[in-house]
Formats: sequence, structure tokens, C-alpha cells
Amino acid sequence: MQLCAKLDGVTYLGDPDRLPLVSEEPLTDEETPTAEEPEAPSSWADAVRKTVSNKNFSIFLLTSWIYSSVQVVNRYFPIYLRDINVTYVFVGLLVAVLAGVQLLGEFTSGYLADNYDRRKLAALTMAINAVAYFILSIARDVWLVALAFVVFGVSAFPGKGGTAYILEQIDRRHGGVAVSLFTLGTVFGLIPLYVVGILLGAGLIFEEAMRAMFFFSAIAYVVCALVRIVWLDSTTSHVRAKGDGGILRDFLSENFRGVKLLLKVFPVFIAIMCLDALSDTFYGFSSLYFVNETLSFGIADINLMLILTLLISIPLTLIVGRVFDKHGGRRLTIVVYSVMPVAIGLLVVAQTIEYVAPQSWLDAAESIFPGLSVVFSLAFIATAMKSINDVLWFTVIDTYIQKSLPRQDLGKMLSLSAVFVLAFVTVGNVPAGLIYETFQGAPLLLMALGINFVILFLLATKSIDPRVSVEELESELDQRNSPSLQ
Repeated sequence: MQLCAKLDGVTYLGDPDRLPLVSEEPLTDEETPTAEEPEAPSSWADAVRKTVSNKNFSIFLLTSWIYSSVQVVNRYFPIYLRDINVTYVFVGLLVAVLAGVQLLGEFTSGYLADNYDRRKLAALTMAINAVAYFILSIARDVWLVALAFVVFGVSAFPGKGGTAYILEQIDRRHGGVAVSLFTLGTVFGLIPLYVVGILLGAGLIFEEAMRAMFFFSAIAYVVCALVRIVWLDSTTSHVRAKGDGGILRDFLSENFRGVKLLLKVFPVFIAIMCLDALSDTFYGFSSLYFVNETLSFGIADINLMLILTLLISIPLTLIVGRVFDKHGGRRLTIVVYSVMPVAIGLLVVAQTIEYVAPQSWLDAAESIFPGLSVVFSLAFIATAMKSINDVLWFTVIDTYIQKSLPRQDLGKMLSLSAVFVLAFVTVGNVPAGLIYETFQGAPLLLMALGINFVILFLLATKSIDPRVSVEELESELDQRNSPSLQ
């Protein structure tokens, strides 16, 4: 699932920080590399140093790392909901309601992000998520859980303010490195995962351990909200041409223009994002249940799988960001996505082949650390491949968006992209719950596998590169909003 970012499990909240220039002004013509005069390649360390030299970027990055690390625990949501006696069908309905609220929020979020102070919106998003986590920490029945999910959905209304804020701070020449730095924060998720292990080892039942982690998450998010409102610099709303019909008419007009622009620039890209959202809805709903119930891996085994997956994914993410900056994205998207159907296929096969190593290797791993033999299980190999490639895939997607859309419209474009995705998430979770309640096991995984093959075919035969250059779009928008034209 997702919480505005990509998480294994179900699709829950909205990540205000999925995915921002060394100054607040766009790059000048002299600073912007062109096709005729490409920028001389710099080292990865130089790209990082230039990116983090921006104070706003560094502060936002720190709070985003805290956000991402805490959110790792959300990967346990499917099992947590099951353990508090929520049926599979009701889980599907809960997530569909959440996605529906998020969809409404995303529709308005872009307009807010492009017309109001993005710093305040970024802080407000964190505060709303803090309230939702606090509700979860005291929830003892499904209705309080449902309320928390609705509050998570409400965080989508200001959510794109933070995303647009940080994208505005990134030099496009180092966009891949910058986006991958955000993903790096996930490695700090090792801390809460380790704490979960300690709490379970101390005798807490899984439900109690999760409530403790929810309370810790609420405190962490309050701190992040305060840091953003106190130390980040405010943004200035972009000047736009407005009609005479007031805010509502301007809002509808801007979003209608945004949809046309998005489909004009990224028609294939949007189609693939929507199909991927449906595939991940089916996979996310069933994968953890499948590993826990069908393959009989316990919470401790799953916890170790998540920890090891994080350790492997981070260096690969940093490499992907740099490769995108140096060589472009089309071949990279095909390479990254081609692993997805392989991973899901291996997870299905894990019903028959539990381990891929001889017993002596399993015994040796257990002697090093209890439970370490899980690394030789086909379930671990499959879920690790899928999780790692999800991170890499969304790094590529975020980088495409950051490099290809005008800064003035970043908030709107990000929110409208999310609206397309959430429409499929909302629709997909209801049948996902019904199908898993009826059949359980592998059917949802096989449906996700089929969609993966369709996406891979589209990536191989169609270009997802933008149809219009970002410089042309920004020039057109500047002319549209020029006072002389109003």
C-alpha cells in the first residue's frame, strides 16, 4: 500500500515529501544546460554538495528522512488490521475510502500549492498526519481506525505544498541525485523496525507494539511540523492570470488546463502510472497476507525481511538517481520495471519452493543470528526484489516529473498525477478485498503479474519521455501570466 509514498501493504496516507535550486529563482538561460551545450559531468559527490548547499533543501531533507523512517512501520498495516479483527473486505473498503478522500484532497492540493505559501502547507501536512497517528495509538475499535484513515486522507489537501516546495529548490541538472537523497531517508526506518523487534521480544503482543510505534510517530511528526514552520523560508505565490469569476472559477480553470497539459506532455507516462497503481493495489493488498498466512512466515521473519531489504535498496537508489542524470530515463525504466513480474512470479512459486539453499546453509545462518535463514527463502528473495524495485521505480518516476514540468505548475501537476493514480487505487481496493476474502492465496498476485506484463510491453514499445520540452512550457506559461497580456 501507499501512504502518499510507496509502501508495501495497502495504499494509505499521502506522503507530503515525495518529492527543489540553489536560489528561489528559476535557472537563467546561462545556468540551464541546453542540448547544444550540455553541462560537463560532475561527480556524484559534487552533485550532492551542490544540492545540500541550499539551506531550505537540507532542512526539508532532514524532516523528510524522519517522515520516511517512521512510515516504514506502516508496512505492517495489513497484519495489524487483521489482528484487530478487521475483515479483508472491510480492509478494502477502508483503503478505498481513504483513497477517495485523498483523491479529493489531491484535486485541490495542487491549486493550494501553486497559490499559497508552500512552507506553511508542508508544516500543516505533517501536523495533520501527527493527529492521525495519535488517533491510531489510542484506537481500540475499527471505527477509530477508520477515523484515523480519514484524517490521513485529509492530509492530502495541503500535501502537495511540501512536494512542490522541495521540487522548486532542486537544480534540474542534479534532479536524480536530489530525489534519491530523499529516498535515502528510508534507511533510517531500520530504527523503528528494530524497536518493533525489541517490543515484541519484551513480550508485547503485535497490536500493542504497533500502538506504541504510532504514538512515537505522532511525536516525531509534531517535531517535524515545528521545524518546518520555524526554519524554512517562505515561498512567494506565482503570479497568474486570473479571470473575473472568482476563486472557484479560477480553480476549475487551472485544473482543467493542468489536465490538458499533463496529457499533452505525458500521455503514455500517465497511462503506465495508472496501470501500475492498479497492479500495486492488488499486490500490496495480498503480499503480506500471502507471506504470513500461506507461506507461514511469522512477524519476526517478516521484520527481518524488511530490515534486510532496506539495507540493500538504499545504495541502489542513489546509483539510479545519478544514472538518470547522466544518461536519461527510458532504458532505465525498462531495466527497473522488468524485475517486477519476475519478483511477483517468484513469490507465487514460493508456495512450492520454500528455500533455495541446502539445509547446512540454513543451519549456518541460524547459528549466526536466529531467523537469518530467511534470507535463503524464495519469499524473501521475491519480496526484496519487489520492494527494492518499487523504490527504484518511484525514484525514476519522481525524477521524470521534476525534470519535465514547469516550476510554476509543479503543485498542480503533482496533484493531478496523483488524482489519476488514486482513482485506480480507490476502484481497485474494493474488488481486491472481495477477491482475497473469497479465494485468498495467489489470485490477486497473478492479476498483478498480468498487469505488470502489459506495462512492460508499453515501456518497450512506447516512449514515456515528455512530448514537449520543459523550457518551452515555462516560456509559454510566463507569456500567459505576463502583466502586459492581462
